[in-house]
Amino acid sequence: MTACSGADYIVHTASPVAIDPPKDESIMIRPAVDGTLAVMEAARVHKVKRVVITSSVDAIFCSDEDPELYDESYWSDLNHELADAYVKSKTIAERSAWDFVKILPEDEKFGLSVINPSFIFGPALSGGKTGCVELFR
Repeated sequence: MTACSGADYIVHTASPVAIDPPKDESIMIRPAVDGTLAVMEAARVHKVKRVVITSSVDAIFCSDEDPELYDESYWSDLNHELADAYVKSKTIAERSAWDFVKILPEDEKFGLSVINPSFIFGPALSGGKTGCVELFR
C-alpha cells in the first residue's frame, strides 16, 4: 500500500455491512479480515507509529457474559446464536489485528488502538449505497 508511505498514523474504518444476511458468511468475513491485515502489513512496511481501527461493539458484546466492565480480554462468542456474519467479521478482523502486532519482532512493533462504537451513521462519503445508509431509508 503505497498510500501509507510517509504516514505516521493510519485510521482504518472500512468494513462490509449488509442489511440482509449473506448466504455465505465469508462474503463479509474475508474482506474484513483481509482488509485489516493489508492495513497492518502496510503499517509494518512503512513503519507507522500507530494504527487506529474502527471495530464494533459487536466484536466484544455477543456473549452470555455480562461483566460490569468490558476490556481487551472480552470477545464475542462466534458460536453464540446471535453471532451473525457481521459479528464474526468484526470479531475476527479485530483479533487478527491484535494477533498481527503481538507476533511482530520488537523492532517492528507499532501502536494499535481500537474503538468499538455501537453505531456510526452519517452521509456516505462514497455516494453509494451502504448498509448503514439503507437502514435510514
